[in-house]
Amino acid sequence: MYKIFLSPGKIGKLTLKNRAIFPPMGTGYVEDEQPKQQLLYYHVRRVMGGCAMNIVEIAAVHETSKSPTILGIYDDKFISGLARLAAAIKKAGGIPCIQLWHGGRQTSGKPFGGQPVAPSAVKNNFINEEPRALTLTEIQEIVESFGLAARRAKEAGFEAVEIHGAHGYLIDQFLNPYTNLRTDKYGGSLENRARFGCEVIKAVRANVGADFPILFRLSAQANVPGGIDLAEGIAAAQLYEEAGVDALDISQGCYDALPYTVPPYFLPQKLNAANAAEIKKKTNVPIIVAGRINNPDLAEEILQNGMADFISLGRPQLADPDFVKKTMTGQTDKIVRCIACNQGCVGRLFRGLGTSCIFNPATGHEREVIITPAAIKKKVLVIGGGPAGLEAARVAKDRGHDVVLFEKKAGLGGQLVLAGRAPHKELFAESALQMGYRAFKAGVDIRIYTDATKEKIQSVKPDIVIIATGADPASPPIDGIDKPQVFEARAVLAGDQLIKAHKVVVVGGGLVGLEVMEVLLGQGKNVTVINRGSEVGKDLETYIKPYVFGLIEREQIQIITNASCVKINDNSVTVEKDGKKQEISCEAVVIAVGSKSNSEIIELVKELGYEHYVIGDAQKPRKVLEAIWEANALARSI
Repeated sequence: MYKIFLSPGKIGKLTLKNRAIFPPMGTGYVEDEQPKQQLLYYHVRRVMGGCAMNIVEIAAVHETSKSPTILGIYDDKFISGLARLAAAIKKAGGIPCIQLWHGGRQTSGKPFGGQPVAPSAVKNNFINEEPRALTLTEIQEIVESFGLAARRAKEAGFEAVEIHGAHGYLIDQFLNPYTNLRTDKYGGSLENRARFGCEVIKAVRANVGADFPILFRLSAQANVPGGIDLAEGIAAAQLYEEAGVDALDISQGCYDALPYTVPPYFLPQKLNAANAAEIKKKTNVPIIVAGRINNPDLAEEILQNGMADFISLGRPQLADPDFVKKTMTGQTDKIVRCIACNQGCVGRLFRGLGTSCIFNPATGHEREVIITPAAIKKKVLVIGGGPAGLEAARVAKDRGHDVVLFEKKAGLGGQLVLAGRAPHKELFAESALQMGYRAFKAGVDIRIYTDATKEKIQSVKPDIVIIATGADPASPPIDGIDKPQVFEARAVLAGDQLIKAHKVVVVGGGLVGLEVMEVLLGQGKNVTVINRGSEVGKDLETYIKPYVFGLIEREQIQIITNASCVKINDNSVTVEKDGKKQEISCEAVVIAVGSKSNSEIIELVKELGYEHYVIGDAQKPRKVLEAIWEANALARSI
């Protein structure tokens, strides 16, 4: 079924054993510009899972782009450290490639004690530092630095290099007219704006020789006003091919259109495939494509339809490093699928925690998070079939324990299933079902419609009880909260409560409140959001915020912050803000003010005298990552 995906492919004179490439995602596993041992284990694990080529994350080619947490390749002193990384990938059976990078205006000047440099002095709001325009002499110096960096990569044992010409970094800044205001030979026409990238390619070729593969990452479109469109992206690709690249790696976006660079759940699957197909029609080198390709069927479809030649699987191989191996062995139903939540990967990276995955805490911790057989096999009872309970049950069973799971409702997955009812989040619900499937396949005795009564708990005769009963919606002490026009947010999301009214107030501007807002907007309702804090969506991931705030702006949603709903009236709510009260007319109210732990069962288990542990939202309402990771850690320890 996966004839092309699993077949060999060529980039230049290099043969890849299949069409899977691990892209250069930032990890945070770099210290003092050198790869940590952690980074070696991380890459080796993906090679062991069957990936053909690993492209190591960005490496700074020049001091004006350096940072302690970014690999350095601008000096010979970095060769030995990089050589260890390349050797580890090769020893495991993979092909090591490294990405050569200069951030330009999209990097801070603080690490090198100066200003960011760029084609023109156009500030990037994400970095929020004023760049200065490069002189002609400095441009040539950076061009040469790319070439020297490529020479170091080859000396370190890498078998290919990728030039980062996408995502709003320096080469892309030259290409885009909104960041390139130059009037010399590097500005103006497309040929002039692509000149810098072409010179970089030629400098790299001069340093690595004719047979060494050069890949080039290209944003086919910028998705910002004044940025390149697909037609210019195609024209640039042709110029870069003429300059000497052996493959084009197609993406889109930049820091000003951040979600497109690592597309979250609200962007479509196969996001870049159509652009890649158009570029493939107009060029003669292999095309690599990424962007929400989270299962082998999508990968094969893209290849069969001639849209690309290789598939870049980043987050999918964080969620499941055995993605390729499971495809090869007919176990595609066991592939843990990425849901594009961006919590564990770029979400953690932006918080300085190191990239990982909500479903796979071993990502980035390959030598620490290991499931080993239990020294003493025990009878384990897990109460609750949400993400935490399912993870704890499966891991405990994998270790050899005899595991029974009680779930009082008909279905498994808990809040993760409910999250899947929100717009664009269908994969969240599917992932919850897969967690149940994995626990079942592992051999967990799953008992649905089962309340954890005293008699039923005792009948299991457990050695250990794990309480993962989740959380219930919080009900604040608001006068009038029991009125018939008041609804609970999760019940609205689940479709259990249907709001017929047109004018609705949502009390609570967190994740759930904003999801309800979007559902109601889709039903054509007029929505007002009241939030106690100063900012709605405070806990949204960096890549998700632009979408949500863009929706609020486009729909002109009234957001009232630093305000409390103190009373619900028949046709309005009373809101207190800055010590003053005001009436907001409405026909219905949705309460979305968070959760409270469902801890009733804890006292019963204590009374029965069992060794017990409380995990997930039953311990404290949090994000799904914390619940799953906590469950995994506990199950590995008992």
